[in-house]
Amino acid sequence: MSSTNSVQPRADIHHTGGGNFLQLLHCTMSVTELKKSPDALDVQRIVLCHLESLTCVPALNRIFDSFGDRIGLVLISRRFDTAHGGFFDQLAASVRKSGIRMTFWLGFDLISAQVVAVVARLLRFLGRPALETLPALARRHGATLVETGDINGAETLDRLRAYAPDVLVVVNFDQILQPSAITIPRLGAINIHPSLLPDLRGPCPVFWALAEGRTTSGATVHRIEDARIDAGSILRQAERPIDARKSVAEINTDLFLAGAGALGEALEDIASKRTVSPPAAGRYRGFPTAAEIAEARCAGVRLCGLWYAIRLIAGAVLPTYRRSGTGRFRQ
Repeated sequence: MSSTNSVQPRADIHHTGGGNFLQLLHCTMSVTELKKSPDALDVQRIVLCHLESLTCVPALNRIFDSFGDRIGLVLISRRFDTAHGGFFDQLAASVRKSGIRMTFWLGFDLISAQVVAVVARLLRFLGRPALETLPALARRHGATLVETGDINGAETLDRLRAYAPDVLVVVNFDQILQPSAITIPRLGAINIHPSLLPDLRGPCPVFWALAEGRTTSGATVHRIEDARIDAGSILRQAERPIDARKSVAEINTDLFLAGAGALGEALEDIASKRTVSPPAAGRYRGFPTAAEIAEARCAGVRLCGLWYAIRLIAGAVLPTYRRSGTGRFRQ
């Protein structure tokens, strides 16, 4: 774990180690609920912000298992209707910067999550899958789902004010919150980041952790205090070992699950107004160049394994079964 005075004790989080996908599918069934302390009960209205991602689906299930009755508004980033530009502009910029491999992977992670959500809804008559997509989770828990190309725009800000949230939770979101959005929630805004901040700030921390040959990383839940990226006061951290045999996608899933597990204690922290110290500045690492990706690939770094992606998709589409005394039946 990184050394900083602001780091709070690590949360005790179930780990999906060993690469066993069955553990991943069933991890959401063993979530520890947020303690019903007076501080915890002070957080009743949560906004969740997310850019759809296949590798984040297990973490989203874990969050909704614990706090679904408190999440009333879900903001999904409309990636190709933002300040980043349209689809073809972003595609060209990504290929120039990071090459075909990273561009394909980022696009697959986003688009596959959207396609899986549509297919899962068409197949919902078969039963609930082991992992539900974000739209399905929002529907089941009665949350309003809104797509936004600009979280700081007047229309989205009006939605936030109308909901009057206690806290805004960011999980894999590609838009930078400005003070106009940050100050609306009564208790502020927090972010789950898949690294041990202040190390590896930026959009690809898992890639950089593997490329640098690190053996440990983790997840951080921190406050969003201004427009700086991944730079707010740290509330909770969870350290995890890194298995170099795993892909970026697998470790990304593991670390977001760890961050989701630490969310309950982080919410208690902000509700009780426990003081924390801002972290050191840390180093910001942006998207890697094509040359850096090629170098990492030669060192054995993989962005995503085919079978891992297939398992995630299957987990989010196919219904689960459990056994009774008379045989199998749908869950």
